[in-house]
Amino acid sequence: MIITCPSCAARYPVDAASFEPSGRKVRCAKCGNSWHQQPQSAEAPPTAGEALPLTGSPVRKKIFGEKPKADAPAKAAPEAAKAEAVPDDADDVVFADEATPPAPKKSVTADIGNRFRAEVRRAASMRRGRALIAAGWTVLALFVAGTLGGGWVYRDRVAAWWPATTKVYAAVGEEINLRGFEFRNVSYERQTEEGLPVLAITGEVVNVSGERAVLPRLRVGLLDEEQKELYHWTFALAETELPPSEATSFITRLSSPPPESRDIEVRFVQETDVAAAGDVSGSEDEPATDAAPEAPAAE
Repeated sequence: MIITCPSCAARYPVDAASFEPSGRKVRCAKCGNSWHQQPQSAEAPPTAGEALPLTGSPVRKKIFGEKPKADAPAKAAPEAAKAEAVPDDADDVVFADEATPPAPKKSVTADIGNRFRAEVRRAASMRRGRALIAAGWTVLALFVAGTLGGGWVYRDRVAAWWPATTKVYAAVGEEINLRGFEFRNVSYERQTEEGLPVLAITGEVVNVSGERAVLPRLRVGLLDEEQKELYHWTFALAETELPPSEATSFITRLSSPPPESRDIEVRFVQETDVAAAGDVSGSEDEPATDAAPEAPAAE
């Protein structure tokens, strides 16, 4: 026999023999609802007088003037008295829902295994995080090293593209030649021509740019003991262009140089330079010659 809770619809298999003909009070173990349950055997089949008519037979029932049978209440009275005589608490039976299996209990071994797996996953996650951080620092170090290495190897091109970096290279003791030319074997000699002192300056200009380039003008300055410029002049070389790694020589002369001159400065003409004397040109065959003023003013 299976009974169903009218409140939560939980189903319970029970023994029909444990129920009296009048039924008994039961309580649902799932929701706690209590109700009076009748046994299935208490549902008696209809009597012969109340038998259903055969198919096709007419049904006749009196609906007016029919008197209730006198013996019906008498039969129901003993059953009601019998039911009232049994206390509700005595018939209160609690049924468990056998259809709902109990929750499995976790064993100590399974709990330890779950904790171990969680620790393994956490350790693996931490290792991956540290590996990513180390990889990031490695990439950054390689990028910085590559940038610095490229900036040092191609320092001439970097300085030509960004002239302000020449100060950075100079701070680490590396002078950058933006011109692409170098002076070599520069020397001077004091001579006398027609009774007048003459200062002759010779040297070479080498193209170190790696490509054919236009030769700039040269500037010579005479300095005193305090490194103040007394006089200067500029001149152009006989050649206008120079192939890579090639050199050209020059010679320039100054008649009657200032007697206070102690040092000579030879460099390329810059855009900010303003000639204080007339420009001259010359080569080793035809020297560039200039005459200093009789009383040059110190700058």
